[in-house]
Amino acid sequence: MSDPPTYTAFLEKERLITSELPEVLSEVKRHLDAATQALPILIFDDQSGQPVDFNFQGSLAQVLARGLPTERPPARQPDTQKVKLLARHWEWLHAQPSGASATLRRLIDAARKAEAGQARVRDATDATSRFLTVMAGDQPGLEEVQRALYTGNRQRFEALLFAGDWPEGVSAHALYLAQAAFGGEG
Repeated sequence: MSDPPTYTAFLEKERLITSELPEVLSEVKRHLDAATQALPILIFDDQSGQPVDFNFQGSLAQVLARGLPTERPPARQPDTQKVKLLARHWEWLHAQPSGASATLRRLIDAARKAEAGQARVRDATDATSRFLTVMAGDQPGLEEVQRALYTGNRQRFEALLFAGDWPEGVSAHALYLAQAAFGGEG
């Protein structure tokens, strides 16, 4: 079972909270209600690195009701799919002791498992880059930081993030998002 998705709220360049959506919405609502003027708050979906918008009008209960994602009905599975293979592939499949369907399912599951790590790295890299583009687009050296990220050079990525006068909250959150990009848990 995977961890629930997290979101992160920033007030300008200061990280307010990283947590599950209800906690993030509650914290942002508290800040907005206490403010005497509009606040420059951005909320990010940590899985995609994209900023997301929420309607904060009304009570906290109304905000939470509107903000919580609704579950989608499961996609309808097709009844049948045609698979086009060469004759030698069909011969091999039919020779398998467990049958063609079971063999295809095993092969697909093995391929998905093998590719899962690569997909996790790619997704974390892209999410970190998107976040950096929004929150650090005006920072000197952004291109070098992103180059280190995409080449998998963790040491250089960290050194560049914290070497300049980048906002600490932005640097720390970029490092948090990039954990899976460098083979760690994200």
